[in-house]
Amino acid sequence: MEQEQIVDAVRDWLETNDWQYEYNVERHVIKTSIKLKCKIKKARIYIDFMDDYYLVYLVSPIGGDVDDLGELLKYLTMVNYGLANGNFELDMADGEVRYKIYVSCRDLAELPEAIIASSIYVGCAMMDRYGNGIAALALGFSDAATEIQKAEKQTDVGSGDSGDSGGYLDDDELAALGFHIDLPGLDPLRFDSSDNG
Repeated sequence: MEQEQIVDAVRDWLETNDWQYEYNVERHVIKTSIKLKCKIKKARIYIDFMDDYYLVYLVSPIGGDVDDLGELLKYLTMVNYGLANGNFELDMADGEVRYKIYVSCRDLAELPEAIIASSIYVGCAMMDRYGNGIAALALGFSDAATEIQKAEKQTDVGSGDSGDSGGYLDDDELAALGFHIDLPGLDPLRFDSSDNG
């Protein structure tokens, strides 16, 4: 697929699913946001389109203190270990925390809706699951080992204990992607163009 086809497929999916967003034509970037069920509450989403792939960044509004990133860095390293699709990133220069997903479209004739959905909602689920730890560590209220234990105690996909997966991806789809988490019932936050932060 070429860049224009990828952009059109993602925009069609967003519109079909009632997301509001802005698209910067010159930079080939979509900006939107989503409400989360963790202490972070809301995250910005950037979808950055390249020639034959795209990247989805879910950016936390809470970052670490650049003079004291040790516990946050340790936490994100523990979280990232073994992830099959995407990873957390920590900008050591400004403390920004984000989750990144890469989607190759090189050999695709069309971009399936399930791939688009997972490229957005998996990052949301990861931020929702690990966001309380990010917030606690960014504010200096805890340590990495404590927060990873809290996050990992949450119900795993397929256990049937946590119920709703939000209707975006079912447990089988998540398991096929290599994820061990439930998707929370996330609701798209109506994009506010005044929120440029």
